[in-house]
Amino acid sequence: MKPYEYFLNEYFILRKLLETYLELRQHFQELDFSENDLESPPTYTEKMMTLFREFGEYKRTLLKDTNSYGLDMSEDELSSYLTPLLKKINKLTPLNNNGNNKRRNQWDED
Repeated sequence: MKPYEYFLNEYFILRKLLETYLELRQHFQELDFSENDLESPPTYTEKMMTLFREFGEYKRTLLKDTNSYGLDMSEDELSSYLTPLLKKINKLTPLNNNGNNKRRNQWDED
């Protein structure tokens, strides 16, 4: 195990990042999204955008704080560390299989 992994395993920001990701996946389930819909969502909600922003902030904080403690970690190493954790959440929160959700227009058409 690399030194930064020991730090991340105990760091409360990692828990916040994972909780935010879980909440985002659950929101996708509520919207009946498929994995394919995530590439180009048929709709964007305020909650979705808020959770996405929070996830990004937590990820940046993890990288910055880990490096500020002298535990050199690159962005690629952080992504490699997070990937299996996020995949576990993906398995717990499966999305719709059909991927044929129609894009919904939320504004008045001209």
